[in-house]
Amino acid sequence: MSTAIRVTDIARTFPVRVGLFSRPKLLRAVEDASFVLPSGGTFGLVGESGSGKSTLAKIVLGADEPTRGEVRFGDRVFGKEARDSDKRWRQRAVQAVLQDPFGSLDPQMNIGDIVLEPLRIQRRGFARDALERRLDELLAQVGLPAEFKRRRPGELSGGQRQRVAIARALVLEPEILVLDEPVSALDVSIQAQVLNLLKDLQDALGLSYLLISHDLAVVAFMSSHIGVLYLGRFMEQGTREDIVQRAAHPYTHALIAASEPDALDVKAIGGEIPSPLAPPAGCVFHTRCPSARDVCREDAPPVHWLSATHHVTCHFPLTSKA
Repeated sequence: MSTAIRVTDIARTFPVRVGLFSRPKLLRAVEDASFVLPSGGTFGLVGESGSGKSTLAKIVLGADEPTRGEVRFGDRVFGKEARDSDKRWRQRAVQAVLQDPFGSLDPQMNIGDIVLEPLRIQRRGFARDALERRLDELLAQVGLPAEFKRRRPGELSGGQRQRVAIARALVLEPEILVLDEPVSALDVSIQAQVLNLLKDLQDALGLSYLLISHDLAVVAFMSSHIGVLYLGRFMEQGTREDIVQRAAHPYTHALIAASEPDALDVKAIGGEIPSPLAPPAGCVFHTRCPSARDVCREDAPPVHWLSATHHVTCHFPLTSKA
């Protein structure tokens, strides 16, 4: 199976000054993160707010640079240095659909100009007739009538605005979409419609998706592969079936319990995610883990490979008899 994205040992730290005269501390937003997105598949990044999901998304998009590690798109390598030609390729081939469809659309522009703006910036010289045909084609693909191109964002519902954002992301014929909480701002009744639209577009256009969400139910519905992030570290990774049916990390079980209360006999975890400025020693999850033991508080856990596709970073995986 070919690979759309290969992320290897990515770390991202930020110096943060917590007091006027204090020395800056390092905020470790992402620590040694690696994953693979298969071509035509969906890799879902799931975790609570502050887990590092959006930082990883920005690095993949090129909106931020990693402190360490690299991102590969086929033969193209992006790290601290990248070729200008590769950067131009990424600006076209990797597009984003963001959380807030109203905040990401200019309220003063009509829908037609919003959708075509990336095409006008990247590829000048299109005839007006060709632009109009492309616009009508895109609106039809996302389920909007052609007359919507003369409306403004404020005249549309939240679901319709997100369809416009998807059309704009598709205008440059990308290969990869980064979907950052694409339905969390929508009514529950509309979420399934947008998710099904994204699935249909993926099948029709051969797209690869990097999906970011705090909702494991959304990630499980969309993804072929899933990574569970906590404080910038992967707690568990595997196929959809590995994570949903054979979850091995206590944090993954807690996320399942939060999204499907009857799915597992596990209570959702309490407390809040610790500050990345002062992550706990040992296993970073031990302060909230119902199964934590002394070794969890002292030593960083090893990676256990449970199968060729499934691994967990935990001293005592829930499949273990230890």
